[in-house]
Amino acid sequence: MQLRFFTIPAVDSAAAEAELNALLAAGRVAGVERQFVAAGAASFWSVIVTLVDGPGPLPAGLKVRSERRTDYREVLSEPDFAVFARLRILRKQVADAEAVPPYAVFNNEHLAAMVRQRVTSAEALARIEGVGPARVARYGAPFLALLAAEWAGPQT
Repeated sequence: MQLRFFTIPAVDSAAAEAELNALLAAGRVAGVERQFVAAGAASFWSVIVTLVDGPGPLPAGLKVRSERRTDYREVLSEPDFAVFARLRILRKQVADAEAVPPYAVFNNEHLAAMVRQRVTSAEALARIEGVGPARVARYGAPFLALLAAEWAGPQT
């Protein structure tokens, strides 16, 4: 097995992304580990890709990872997807105001979990995998407000 290490800047990441994507498309990827390092304008992703050497069968117990993007239109109901879409718009606004990439605020799976779990409190938001207390404190309020309004239904 081989390990490849990448540092992908949050700003102006095109070259590093292209190199990583080429490796992922061409290689036999056994695993990908990633960590976001928040450092303001110098923020970056640290990525480690584990590759299986050569052709032929994989070592016993090892499966090549296939990371297919989730189409949330397919996995969420139409009304839930509409809420998900509004959360994405809000995420973009928050990310632009903070000068960070949208996934640094919440990723798509976080947003889908908010919708699926009908999140309306900071405690419920913090129970979503990958959403810790710091993220809840920094970004939670506008998302919780939008979700509370969605789950409250039409006002009469």
